[in-house]
Amino acid sequence: MTDVRTVSVDGSGRVSAVPDVVRVQIGVAVADADVSTAMDRAGVSMRAVIAAVVDAGVARTDLATSQLSVQPQYRRGDDPGITGYEVSNMLTATVRELDAAGSVLSAAAGAGGDDLRVHGLSLSVADPSGALTAARDAAFADARDRAEQYARLAGASLGRGLSISEGAPSTSPVPRLAAFAGGEPPIEAGEQQFSASVAVVFELV
Repeated sequence: MTDVRTVSVDGSGRVSAVPDVVRVQIGVAVADADVSTAMDRAGVSMRAVIAAVVDAGVARTDLATSQLSVQPQYRRGDDPGITGYEVSNMLTATVRELDAAGSVLSAAAGAGGDDLRVHGLSLSVADPSGALTAARDAAFADARDRAEQYARLAGASLGRGLSISEGAPSTSPVPRLAAFAGGEPPIEAGEQQFSASVAVVFELV
């Protein structure tokens, strides 16, 4: 029985896609000497922010509360004690039109005023399946190119693929948010990288 000659290679592929979904962490923080008053004021501010972002085009189903906290505030010095309470209420708003993200943040700032807090944002591709497929295609093509080179060096021809093992795909978003001081904050989508890797064993003939 003739032993089958093989060559084992790794391949990698990477493609870029422009994000089209923005997720923003926004909310309010209110401090007061009385905890009930702080809760009431935070509730009023948060309802105003929610109404503003909904009016700006965000669906209510794309709003989700992500944090609610009540933290005591302490006096410093030789006479420590509670001086008041800070109530923080945060939500995640999913904006499905990138061009609308700036107006959503501007509307939230107008409604929340000095109580508004923005805890960051992330950008993503709503449907990454096409980009991942292209990355896999590129990874396999890279592996085949390597295998064909080794086959030539070995004085053989490349045969069929005998086994394929895929590595875990990865993404690397590059979101950027410019600080805003009046008007709509400009948001640059950048690009999101989708990577794939594969290990292939080819037959040499």
